[in-house]
Amino acid sequence: MKTLTQNRAEAFRLLKLALGAPRFDEEPVARIKAQILAGLRADEEDPQTIASKAWFAAAFPDHPYGRPDKGEADQVKQISASDLRQFIKSQFTRDRLVITVAGDIGAKELGRLLDEAFGGLPEGSGAAPSAPVAPQVDQNILIEREIPQTVIMFGLPGMLRKDPDFIPAYVMNYILGGGGFSSRLTTEIREKRGLAYSVYSYLMPLEQSGLFVGGVATQNERAGETVRLLRQELKRLRDKGVTGKELEDAKTYLTGSFPLRFDSNAKIAAQLNGLQLEDLDADYLERRNDLIRAVTREDVNRVARRLLNVENLLVVSVGQPAG
Repeated sequence: MKTLTQNRAEAFRLLKLALGAPRFDEEPVARIKAQILAGLRADEEDPQTIASKAWFAAAFPDHPYGRPDKGEADQVKQISASDLRQFIKSQFTRDRLVITVAGDIGAKELGRLLDEAFGGLPEGSGAAPSAPVAPQVDQNILIEREIPQTVIMFGLPGMLRKDPDFIPAYVMNYILGGGGFSSRLTTEIREKRGLAYSVYSYLMPLEQSGLFVGGVATQNERAGETVRLLRQELKRLRDKGVTGKELEDAKTYLTGSFPLRFDSNAKIAAQLNGLQLEDLDADYLERRNDLIRAVTREDVNRVARRLLNVENLLVVSVGQPAG
């Protein structure tokens, strides 16, 4: 919620109503379902969405991670207002609540307003702790579509956020595919060969599984060449490691750009909320840059050997790829 200071009391009152006593009237429920269904129809023609849905379905065939977060059309059509009310009752509970506030308010007044807004929610959900799950990889999936480009999503098992190697892996990924024009994948695939406009990779630490994923789109006739080069670059980093200059450049950017995450109240709140969701210590923001500065070449190279098992890539291609 965002509100002006002069509207604060009324905003919190409306927040309490929205979370604690939602009405789910017939017309707005039907309207929102229609919007979701329209979005699902559009997604059926979007190669990026098709690739992502297929990748997660293959990686997690018997797990909620394998199901699209927007649902399927037949499921959305069946949802009723009573289903929504039951969901609110079971899921909107105080034991699941994470709160972050940034802006023009003091702790005493904030405490009173939070008690008023959230105090009426049920205390606990009774949900059982979730168990870790490993993605199923080592697959090559082709989904044929009559489009001029092939859209490719690739990935491997990654690591959870609390893994001791997460920060070295974060630095490694910046060098490989997360650093924009300075990354190896962009240099080799876009800059040197013009195979793609964009190629990228990133770490995705979910609650129950860690992933290393990425994507690229290229002309159909150059798709095979692009995937071979992609595999080559992952293998080169795993087998030969990073250079000292690459490491220093990555650490300089990652530490120097960090303050830009806190240049607005919205960004401050988002960062602090993320700390709580990831169950990180309150002093993490003070330590974060020192943790990155402490990463060595040996750390990055060790993580690359751990993660970049190129032979096990799960690759989904949407289009008419040659080779």
